[in-house]
Amino acid sequence: MTLSEKNRKLLTGLCIGVLIAAACYVAVKYLLPVLYPFVIAYAVALILQPIINFLNKKAHVPKNLSVLLLVLAVVFVFGFIIYQIGDRIYYELQVLANNIKGFVDEMHNDSTKMDKLIEDIASKIPFIDVRDNLKNAWANIDEIIAGALSSFASQIADFETIMPAITKVATFIPKLLIDTIIIIISAFYFSNDFKKINGFFAAQMPEKVRKFARLVKAEFTSTTGKYLRAYALIILITFTELFVGFTIFGIRYALLIAFITAIIDVLPVLGTGTVLIPWSIYNMIIGNWFMAVGLIILYLLITIIRQVMEPRIVGAYIGLYPLVTLICMYAGLKLMGIFGLFLFPITIIILKNLNDAGVIHLWKMPPPDENAGKSKKKKISLSDFLHKKSNTNSTCDTVDNNKHDSDESL
Repeated sequence: MTLSEKNRKLLTGLCIGVLIAAACYVAVKYLLPVLYPFVIAYAVALILQPIINFLNKKAHVPKNLSVLLLVLAVVFVFGFIIYQIGDRIYYELQVLANNIKGFVDEMHNDSTKMDKLIEDIASKIPFIDVRDNLKNAWANIDEIIAGALSSFASQIADFETIMPAITKVATFIPKLLIDTIIIIISAFYFSNDFKKINGFFAAQMPEKVRKFARLVKAEFTSTTGKYLRAYALIILITFTELFVGFTIFGIRYALLIAFITAIIDVLPVLGTGTVLIPWSIYNMIIGNWFMAVGLIILYLLITIIRQVMEPRIVGAYIGLYPLVTLICMYAGLKLMGIFGLFLFPITIIILKNLNDAGVIHLWKMPPPDENAGKSKKKKISLSDFLHKKSNTNSTCDTVDNNKHDSDESL
């Protein structure tokens, strides 16, 4: 192969890589916000295909009926879960707001309780008298809360201020309903005619492109499965850390709270700090310093372990070097947000597997080290070197003396 042919193949591979990366970026950045209901519907149809085929072939349920029942079941399950989560969050926010309001009112009306709380906090801080600082801080907090409540009340009373918020909610609800209906209808058609739709798009491609698309699809399915298993392991590790910590602190419902917090930790925008930091601040306010400091230590421990282990675990599962995994995750998060965090490593591992299989040629790997299995040369220390040198010198002197004696005898 001549040099020009190598350069041409390298340039072709680079162009393919750039085009794939650009297509992914455009698809996620511009097409996904417009076509996301159909993407969700296709994903639902893809997941339901094995169940639909089983019901149709083994249980002899008509395909249209099985598709309709399964799509409605998925909608019902997701709707029920979202309703339960929303209802629980609303209830917890109400309880939290009432508790905060009751605490503030109690401290505001009964200054002796606040003075006692300040004394308790100050007595636990050695070497420094922080009573005046705590009193000034409480006065500022009290003023801020009173101002916020007054401002909130005035905004509610002001029709011009609250009207845009009502308008946004009023326009969001119909949009949500329309998107949900489109997802349900699209999922039904995708599930019912899954092979026909895939066959239509496959028929528009040349044979080489079709084979390449099949390879990419197989790699994408395999890599996505490995990626999900990797994050399932990360969730399990975080859940174990949280459950052990909550059990040590004597927190009620430790299992449930640890599970919910571990799920939240997967989202980079939120993380465990969304739960643990406000919880720690609340315990500081009520004077429970053991719990407050413990939650902060637990948060720092989980964050450090997560930052160290995540690239290694994800890289081990999908076959990427941990540093490359970290670069892909960081670049994807910066460019595309949460979607990029997952999409970039998956795209790179697909390209890597296709490159290793010889389907595309984007980069070259160095040849394996032939001397890796051979024994290494023994290193000589300075003392050994000097000892060896002295022996050499003495040997040379002996040879010279023998030569001199032989000369004299002659």
